[in-house]
Parts: sequence; structure tokens; C-alpha cells
Amino acid sequence: MDVGEDRDSKELAAAEDVAAPVNAEEDNGADANAQDSAADAAQPEPQPIAMRCLIISGDASIIIGKGGKHINEIRDKSGARLTISEHIPSNPERILTVAGQLDAVSKAFGLIVRRINDEPFEQPSVPGSRAVTIRFIVPHARMGSVIGKGGTKIKEIQEASGARLTAGEAMLPNSTERVLSISGVADAVHIAVYYVGTILLEHSERNSHNIAYQPTSGATATAAMAPSRGGAGPYGQPGAPGGFGGGGYGAPGGGAPASFGNNQIPPGSQTQQIFIPNDLVGCIIGKGGSKINEIRQMSASHIKIMEPGAGIAAGGSGSERLVTITGPPANIQLAVSLLYQRLEQEKMRLSQGGAA
Repeated sequence: MDVGEDRDSKELAAAEDVAAPVNAEEDNGADANAQDSAADAAQPEPQPIAMRCLIISGDASIIIGKGGKHINEIRDKSGARLTISEHIPSNPERILTVAGQLDAVSKAFGLIVRRINDEPFEQPSVPGSRAVTIRFIVPHARMGSVIGKGGTKIKEIQEASGARLTAGEAMLPNSTERVLSISGVADAVHIAVYYVGTILLEHSERNSHNIAYQPTSGATATAAMAPSRGGAGPYGQPGAPGGFGGGGYGAPGGGAPASFGNNQIPPGSQTQQIFIPNDLVGCIIGKGGSKINEIRQMSASHIKIMEPGAGIAAGGSGSERLVTITGPPANIQLAVSLLYQRLEQEKMRLSQGGAA
């Protein structure tokens, strides 16, 4: 574990020690009014929920904050409890779990988006607010309920929230869970999470045989991010931008394999799209293309960085560059992991004052 990851773990542990528990409902009027007490007793206790999502280590550091400051602030303002899994060597992904009453959990995710974007917590989202994609981990047995017959339910959630939802087709490695990406500004994510959580709370007994996904060394969930219905988002919509928060570095994309140059792509190849910030493109390319060529050789995949603005049609923003990766699924997974590691190294270098 490197120094940065070790610091994150210690700060998160310190934050856990001082974290306030999830706010419990209190019946302050029970002794004052017996009638109110009887009415309160008739009301069923709200059912708690725990929602898990995948984040990269860089976003984990932002969410935790120095000495656990940020994560404790989100806990205090939302009433939910947040935990982040330990860093695993050679895997840039970690699992963020947010637990509590549904209204607290959905509020927490809205605050997480604001924290990643460095936006004021109390300010409503406005036109031009930056969209973030959060990749939720959902049991395969429940994904159909979220999508709905013919996609009706997922369309309702998108229309009600303004967020965009994309259901991954494949199950995560060694699990019976899939990825549900929710993309949008803070308020849109807040609303969409509430709707999804409401569905997941229904018939929760169906989760009894679920095998939970756990990140392992060297293996990421990227291969399972490909959305349903080919390379588009659900029911003909474009693939969601960004797969890892912060405006996202990874987006499930795809399309039919195609040839490039004079070489035919090997049978069984796929194409995946990710987005990287414009200001970090240089660190991916390297001097004379040295870095990108190294990643191409190590992953044995074809990687192409598109021209500025080319990714807007695929759901990106003007501040991001679209990168397409083509090859066998395992090669794509390795290439994405190497790209993320390179981005993390550069972000760490910049956070330390830009020292080489």
C-alpha cells in the first residue's frame, strides 16, 4: 500500500471513531399526548437500507478528506453512515457503502456529488452544474424491478429526476450483482437514488441468495460495465458519461468491433469508451506518446484518444476527452486499470505541488 492509500485508510479509521450514529426517530410527544403516541405506534418503522457503489481511490480521498473531515460532514448533514473499503493493491476501485433511512441515504449521495465537484452543500443544482456518474452495485435479481417492463420504470425515474440511468449487462466478477450507473447533477442523483432505493426496499427478501461483489487484486469491475442493448444506454439512449465520479473517468460504451488500420481486431473483441479530463490528457500521452504506447503494449489493446469535442455526442462534456479502447475484454480491463493508475499518479503529483 502506498503512502497516499495508507493515509486515506488512517483518516477513514479516525473518522469512523468519531462518526455520529445514524439519527434514530424519536417520539418526543409520546408522554405529552397519548393519542399521538397511539398513532405513532401504528406507524411502521421506516426500513433502513444500505446502498453500495464503486469509486476510484482518488474520489475516495476526496470523500474522506483530511483527517476524515469531509466524510464526517456528509454523515452529520445527511444522518447516514458512510464506510469505504480498504485499498487493494493493483486495483483502483473501492466500495463506498451508505446506510441508514432512505431519505438520509439519498441525501448523502447528493452531498457526495457536491463534495466531488467542490460545490456548496446548501446550493441547489443550477444549469451548468457538473454531472457525476455513480456506479451502484445492485443484485441481479432486483435489476429487472429497477428497469421495469419494457424499460418503463427506469424511464420514469429518469423523467422524474433528470438523471440518466444505465444498467450493466454482465454480472460483476465472482458475484450475482450488476452495475447500475446513475449520471447527473447533485439534485438529480439525490432524487434518482431515492426512487431506486424505494424499489430495492420492496421484496427485499429476494436478496437472500445474493453473492456480493468484492474487489480483488488486479481485477476491476470494468468488464461488467458494458450497458444493456449493445453500446448504447438502456433502450436506445447514449451511454452514460463518466463511470467513477468527479465528472467521471470511465463510461461504459461500446459498439460492434471494427477493424483499425490494416489490422483486423481479434475475434471476441469489444470496444469501451472512457472520458478523461482535458487537463490530464498530457499525462496519459506522455512525451512523444511514450506513456500511451507503453499502456498499449502492456495491455495488448488499441487505445485512441479522440479530438476535443468528439465525446459530446457520447455524453461527455467540453472539459473531457473521449478515449476508445478496443480488444478482448481482459485486455480492455487491464488497459482501463493502467489508465486510471496513471491518472491517480498524476493527481497525486499535482496535489503535492507538482513535484516530478
